[in-house]
Amino acid sequence: MLNDDPEMPLGGEFLTSGRIVPVRREGSKVFVRTLRHGEEDTGEAVNIRAGDSVIFEPGALVIDSRQIDAQSAQGFGGYTPVANTVWTWYRIVGEEVTFFVFFFALARRVDAAHGLWALAIQERERAKEEGALPRRTGFLNALATAEVAIIALHRGFVMIYSLIDKFQLDIEVPQGVKKIREVVREMRNAFEHIDERAEGRIGRSKEFDPEALTIFDQPDFVDSSMLRYKGYSLNFEEEVLAALLECREFIMSAMDARASTMLGK
Repeated sequence: MLNDDPEMPLGGEFLTSGRIVPVRREGSKVFVRTLRHGEEDTGEAVNIRAGDSVIFEPGALVIDSRQIDAQSAQGFGGYTPVANTVWTWYRIVGEEVTFFVFFFALARRVDAAHGLWALAIQERERAKEEGALPRRTGFLNALATAEVAIIALHRGFVMIYSLIDKFQLDIEVPQGVKKIREVVREMRNAFEHIDERAEGRIGRSKEFDPEALTIFDQPDFVDSSMLRYKGYSLNFEEEVLAALLECREFIMSAMDARASTMLGK
């Protein structure tokens, strides 16, 4: 299936594909349908002879969001980027612009957080095998990337709550997001406003606060992936990945919930 809309920046790009299976033959008419997501594929082929016509009866051509999603390659940590699934799904089924733009932005931000998470973890793993200067350089690179990953992750969390509120989706915020939401918010604020923390300031207060400087004290990040700030701690490798995987599943479930809502109108 192709998107041939010249107005779209990805116009003309391949969208998706699906396996078709035979239903029956009536003379030169070959009736087919798409294989459903999760359905066992027996391998039976659709045989077409010269002069045959291929016919999809009503309801025979089904495109499922999970089927589209299954075509994306799994990435580091078991996370599969989801923005392409969202973009492809709504290029096929259509959607209100306001919802699509917000939803697509959420998917992109979660994917970005994962990409940064993966870079930070990989850099950290390399640093653990180094000595002296290369180890310190790798540690600082990994930490810098982790900082930006937390900033992106926080925005994804904010958008999940906003999506539910703005569009009245009947879907729960993932437990993993709820679990680390507060610590991610606090660390995001510190990393985003690291210039203020360097001056010993937190928020709008002009008073020196020694806890502001704790964002620079990350002795456990290389060996255990722990990020610390004030009285907070976050296992960057395990807890952040768990939340990212839940965010991804939330996005997939939100597509289904939105489709149900639109069909009910």
